[in-house]
Amino acid sequence: MGVSAENLPSKTKVNRSIDFVSKHLWRGSNSGTAPTIEPTLEIQTGKFTFGAWGAYATDDSYQEVDFYVQYNTPLFQFSLYDFYCPRPNFENSKFFDFDSENSVHLFDATAKFKGHAKFPISVMGSVLFYGEFDKDENGDQQYSTYFEFGYSKLIAGKKFSWALGFSPFEGMYDDKFNVVNVNMCMYDQIKLTDQFSLPIKGGITLNPATERLFLTFAVTIK
Repeated sequence: MGVSAENLPSKTKVNRSIDFVSKHLWRGSNSGTAPTIEPTLEIQTGKFTFGAWGAYATDDSYQEVDFYVQYNTPLFQFSLYDFYCPRPNFENSKFFDFDSENSVHLFDATAKFKGHAKFPISVMGSVLFYGEFDKDENGDQQYSTYFEFGYSKLIAGKKFSWALGFSPFEGMYDDKFNVVNVNMCMYDQIKLTDQFSLPIKGGITLNPATERLFLTFAVTIK
């Protein structure tokens, strides 16, 4: 039996969107060699959000499906993610394989302070705590850790955001303490009709650890 939005509790909200992104970036690193299509489906009920997010490169060089649950308060957000990153053609990428050396699941626990009027800076901390992708050459879990500071502001009626992300010690992001993500984004809308506008985002990202610079563009359909 299907569940329609009309049959959900009154405090439950369904969010769905598709992003078309020139290059997929995550914490200062890129995945794939082509633009990506990134669908999102979320159910919000009370303070909880249950979601699924995907990314598919147009040349099949990269694909990912993430499942997550979030708990929100006015000031804080706590999240648990399962990153499922199958290899091209799903080679050695069984979804129900969580514990072999071929497993392509990666689990992430995240806590975020959202900021407020007197301190308009967000602070996020993340720990990768399970998965083959986060193990070192000896097969030991590295518990790769990432911190990010964020700030946003309206300038000339447009939203701008800035982020600074770093890893405090050796792990998946770098082999020592290093800044791995310096980012600025601008958000706008393209008005197509009186009733419909297309959200767009442009960003520039520098990874100082790898000395790689990216200029990206995204369009969202909701």
